[in-house]
Amino acid sequence: MSFKCVHLSDIHWRGLTRHDEYRESFSQMFEQVKTLNPDVIFIGGDIVHSKTQGISPELIDCLSWWFTQMAEICPTHIILGNHDGLILNKHRQDAITPIINALNNPNIYLYKNSGTYPTGIPGFNWSVFSCFDEEKWPNVKPVPGEINIATFHGGVNGSTTDIEWNIEGDVDVEFFKGYDFVMLGDIHKLQYLDPEKRIAYPGSTIQQNYGEDPGKGYLFWEIEDKDNFTSTFYEIPHSKPFVTIDWTGDVKETVELAKKEPDYARFRVRTNSPISQAEIKHLHSSLKEIKFATEIVFKHDHHVETSKIQTSSGELSTKDLRDESTQVSLVKEYYKDLDLEDEEWERITSLVHKYIQKATRADTVRNIKWSLKRLEFDNTFAYGKDNVIDFDTLSGITGLFGRNRSGKSSIPGTLMYNLFNTTDRGPIKNLHIINSRKGHCVARAMISANGKNYKIERQSVKKTNRRGQESAVTHLNLSEIDEQGVELRDLNGEQRRETEKTLRTIVGTADDFLMTSLASQGEMNNFIKHRATQRKNILTKFLDLEIFDEMYALAKEDSAAIKGQLANVPDRDWDILIAEKRSKKRGLKKERTETEGNIAKLRLQLQEMKIALATSDSKDLVTAADIESQEQTIQAAKEKLTALEEKAASLTSDIEVAQTKLETIEVIKGQFPIDDLRERLLAQQDLERTLLSLTHSHSTEKTLLKTQTKSVKLLEEVPCGDQFPTCKFIKESHKNKKKLEEQKKAVTDMMEKVRAARKSLNVLKREDLVEKIEKYDKILERSGVLHISLGNDRLDLSRTNTKKKALKETIDDAVRELQTMKMRVSDSDEADKVSEAKKEINRVTDEINSRDAERISLTETIGHLEAEIDKLIEEKKQYGDLIVQWRAYDLFMSAVSKKGIPLQIMSSQLPLINDEISKILTGVVGFTVELEAESGSNDMDIFINYGDSKRIIECASGMEKMMASLAIRVALINVSSLPKTDLLVIDEGFGALDDMNVESCNRLLASLKKWFRNILVISHVDAVKDGVDNVLDITQHNKNAKVIYE
Repeated sequence: MSFKCVHLSDIHWRGLTRHDEYRESFSQMFEQVKTLNPDVIFIGGDIVHSKTQGISPELIDCLSWWFTQMAEICPTHIILGNHDGLILNKHRQDAITPIINALNNPNIYLYKNSGTYPTGIPGFNWSVFSCFDEEKWPNVKPVPGEINIATFHGGVNGSTTDIEWNIEGDVDVEFFKGYDFVMLGDIHKLQYLDPEKRIAYPGSTIQQNYGEDPGKGYLFWEIEDKDNFTSTFYEIPHSKPFVTIDWTGDVKETVELAKKEPDYARFRVRTNSPISQAEIKHLHSSLKEIKFATEIVFKHDHHVETSKIQTSSGELSTKDLRDESTQVSLVKEYYKDLDLEDEEWERITSLVHKYIQKATRADTVRNIKWSLKRLEFDNTFAYGKDNVIDFDTLSGITGLFGRNRSGKSSIPGTLMYNLFNTTDRGPIKNLHIINSRKGHCVARAMISANGKNYKIERQSVKKTNRRGQESAVTHLNLSEIDEQGVELRDLNGEQRRETEKTLRTIVGTADDFLMTSLASQGEMNNFIKHRATQRKNILTKFLDLEIFDEMYALAKEDSAAIKGQLANVPDRDWDILIAEKRSKKRGLKKERTETEGNIAKLRLQLQEMKIALATSDSKDLVTAADIESQEQTIQAAKEKLTALEEKAASLTSDIEVAQTKLETIEVIKGQFPIDDLRERLLAQQDLERTLLSLTHSHSTEKTLLKTQTKSVKLLEEVPCGDQFPTCKFIKESHKNKKKLEEQKKAVTDMMEKVRAARKSLNVLKREDLVEKIEKYDKILERSGVLHISLGNDRLDLSRTNTKKKALKETIDDAVRELQTMKMRVSDSDEADKVSEAKKEINRVTDEINSRDAERISLTETIGHLEAEIDKLIEEKKQYGDLIVQWRAYDLFMSAVSKKGIPLQIMSSQLPLINDEISKILTGVVGFTVELEAESGSNDMDIFINYGDSKRIIECASGMEKMMASLAIRVALINVSSLPKTDLLVIDEGFGALDDMNVESCNRLLASLKKWFRNILVISHVDAVKDGVDNVLDITQHNKNAKVIYE
């Protein structure tokens, strides 16, 4: 008996979309199948697209119709695919079984469990290897003597996709050895895996996207026996195929190419050059009007070089903005029209060198790309134990769908906790990251960066202090691993902050992650919501222009001192002031020369007068005036002598008092036991040092005891208790537990020693040894002062007596001279002449002294002027140096200010950013977005360009803002040098979209797969579920959330 079977697979019914299209194609297929008169229809899995999510009433209606129609033709046999349910959560119901059960059609057979089943045709059996029942695969055996057909949904090594991608399969072809035929599902390309064409994938039933070839359908098997069989491919009519055409550079020519394709087709226009928004709108309307196009999207294959900065002197890499030579080149480019001297360039270059070194910190990380491979976590937020997400097995768009409070947003929150010790929910303590019903949490991430694999493990454990306050202690382990997860190198520092610093060099900072990879809940439109100035600051960070801000701030701080000095310098003309001072100096020098000449004349006159008097016969005559002068001299000497006698008497009295005091001190010194007191004080000081050392040792031992007690208490808090003594998180606690009693005894013994030493010290302190010795030292100090005073008084008395003796002799001589002078007194005319001559001599002498004083004053004034001139010259030089320094700083700060080089770089990069945005949005929505920044302004505006008009983003709709925000974020990531990953997370960003715009958003997400390996979408919007490639299902176990995807 023969066996005729229609073999189809990978239908991918959506929750809400493409239903009419599928019904039309399948209606034609059913008519075609009826003519073939098959014995059975076999469906190889992946009937629905989004697993258990998005199972809408419309989808149930379509599937009921579809199954019933096939069952009316012939018996229909079904196995499930990975898209039909949750393989990793097998306790959850799949999407197909309830519908089959509800239909209760005797002609429909569903095989969810692995096993061997009859086909309904004698001699032919199904050997089902169910992806929902791998445990029973070993029990599946062919029936001897009959034809056994293995069925399997999954990848087989050696199979390929429509784009010729080799599949790393779950099994090899050898797995099916012993079976006569193998009917497969999962791979969307029609292909045979053996030369005899016994093992086959029929491919997807209807073309799914532009990445698949058109002409999809099913295989029709006609099996007479094991050796006589045929399998024929039948194409299913598809009225809305996915077609790719090339942009010719002209709308009319491109439309001519499209005319060769079926009406109502979906068109993807592929281009390697930019297309204007006006041309896009024209082409869009033409294809809609002429070809009734169902969908029109654009694929941009041209590459925009975003890592280069264009200058008139050439290109500079954005990666080199922290390089000194690049900065010098940028400054020279900025001042190319300014004629600067070589010395000025040297000073500016020196400032570049100084501040690029200061601004470029060692922990600044740029141009790092990393990839998340696997995430495992226990007890974070609402999750329980053993949660796993293997991102290596995920690719494309992955949906996280579920009701509120199911734990969707906790997955990116857990990732941020693991990588950055924070979350996307603001500054919260790690205590609140731990599941409130658990005592600890742990998260492990495996990532790759720069060709190396790393394992990051972070654990937080709750603890409660004596006052009942809860907190959490966090541990971090970082290691380099191989592909199998074996540790190659321990990267932990001595303290956690050192390990955190090492981790930052691998994945960047939390701010970097939030700006690039994670659009957290409610934060999708942040860039648009910011003020125009803040937008520019954000763009500055994306383009790594912050280095200029840092250099500007440092230079401004250092130049403030120079600016202050310039402000303190008086506003004066140094050349005029110096000239005035020099003129005044010349006048004074001339006046001094005249004075010196007059003094010389007067001295010559005085000399002549003295000679004349000395040679006169009347020189020995004495006048009454001479007698009066002599008497005045004697009287002054007597007054001086009286003062000396009084001073001598006072000094004699002071000496006697000092001698008496010194004698008393000597008696006291002889009776004071100073040596014994000093020895006892030394003993007291030694005892104090000993007590201090013992107290410190006691404190150290007590601290160690406290640490060990706290460590041992941790064993009571962790759920594993004493089960794992080698666990790296608690192995020290087990060691401390053994040492606890011994440490308690050490603390007690040390306390006894402290008490004994303190008691002995108190006995010595009661003797007041320090006070007694201080009194003795003060007596010695007083003795020394008295000895010095006594010596000084004795010396002063000796000098006074000597002066008295000399003065008495002088008085005696003067008295004798007075008596002689009185005997020679004369009142003759000659005597009058001698008296007048002497008066004139005295007058000239006085005038000479006066003129000499004037000369000295002039000399001093000239010296002051010379000092002032020197000071003015130095001030002039310092001011000139300050001006030179300030000019260098001013030029440097102008270049690195926001309106300098950063503005030039931003202006050169904005067209590239806008081009990136255009590539992302073109063909997805009917507009593009442009960033504009006016020269000289700190503002940045965002415009929506519709081709024929544009308006600012603030006036846009919610859908336009959401799509623009996503496109801007991706474009900025593409041009940014910030650390970034190949993962994009969008948390609840689709609430502003209606059903039509959700389809556009799905197309946008699909286009982003060229930049991101994984796109994680968290949403409540049902229509979004149709656009995902994978679904992460969150389940509940004992009040805790759980997710597993491996």
